[in-house]
Amino acid sequence: MTALERRYRRLLTWYPKDHRARHEEEMLAVLLAASAPGQSRPSGRDAFDLVRGGLAIRLRRVAPPGSRRHWRAAVDLAALLAPLTLFGAGLSRAAALAGRLAFDQALPVLVYALPSGLVFLLAWLGRRWAAIACAWAMAALSAATMMARLLSLPEGTRVVGDVLLVSGRPLIAANMLLAALPACVCAAMLTLAPSPGPGPVGSRRLLAWAGGVLAACVVGALLPEAFGAVLMLAALGTVAVLALRSPVGRRTAAILTPFLVVDVMPSWFTDLASLTAVSVATAALLGLTAWLARTAEPA
Repeated sequence: MTALERRYRRLLTWYPKDHRARHEEEMLAVLLAASAPGQSRPSGRDAFDLVRGGLAIRLRRVAPPGSRRHWRAAVDLAALLAPLTLFGAGLSRAAALAGRLAFDQALPVLVYALPSGLVFLLAWLGRRWAAIACAWAMAALSAATMMARLLSLPEGTRVVGDVLLVSGRPLIAANMLLAALPACVCAAMLTLAPSPGPGPVGSRRLLAWAGGVLAACVVGALLPEAFGAVLMLAALGTVAVLALRSPVGRRTAAILTPFLVVDVMPSWFTDLASLTAVSVATAALLGLTAWLARTAEPA
């Protein structure tokens, strides 16, 4: 066995075992016949095509056509819920501040949350491109707001995430990314979704559950901490149990998980390496689920 043949056989292990048993010798014969005299390594193009073909076959088996319809509905639903989650989080924070009579702080928080509500409304009404444009504008605004806030701090000040001002200039890259990442993920979900909307859940049912959870979060923010936390967890737990009982609900929860992680990331995530790793993992998951959704037939 030549070195070239050994390397081709190694690349063919990317294909499922039963596929190799039927087609390996034929594929190997074609590849060897097309190789140049004296060639000892597969070309970059051949290696890429073999790996891509093997992964594509494995992915098709993991997510057959019937399953992909569920993924399409889940991606559309998750893209609609992402801006609603951002709006609900802002609304809860504003309610908590108002409950402590800090109205001067509650009003800016509420105003800052309103663009997320607008993005949700546009997506709900089927204005997909307007929702995408507003979502990306919201991400840019988050980064710009963080930059302006950090540049205005006096030299030597430390803030959440250990941002240190050096010669009047803060180390702002990680904090800008942390501030803009939830809005960026939300905008990416809207961009990748084939047609953001409630799908098989139904508009009325989704609106009723979303309104109930938002109301529970707002009321919970106004109550004493222990009672408020119980109310919020009860509302979210009820929705989670109902969602996990359906194929679309389970997939929606999986797609929303990285978005929820970046939305509530603690301050120890603010170093650039950790944020980059989380961003890459989130992008990979969103890319995979978007591919599954877009290769499915509309319901």
